Amino acid sequence: MTEQEKLMRSINANEFAMWELHIYLDTHPGDCEAADKLNSYKKTTAVLVAQYEKSYGPINENSSNTNRWAWIASPWPWETGEGN
Repeated sequence: MTEQEKLMRSINANEFAMWELHIYLDTHPGDCEAADKLNSYKKTTAVLVAQYEKSYGPINENSSNTNRWAWIASPWPWETGEGN
């Protein structure tokens, strides 16, 4: 496995852990230890992504929004008026 593949695997593992913690925190919003762990994964992921992009170029064109409440800002499917 190349260094690029190892770095991407680390990024993917951290992003997976972040999403799992997002899901957990949706049902356990008062768990401060999990929230701290999520913040730690966010920081580690940011460092890994910066390292990857410095060495190999951008991972993708869109930056991922890791704000766990960002989905609520979009209209719900029944609010768009499509499909009626």
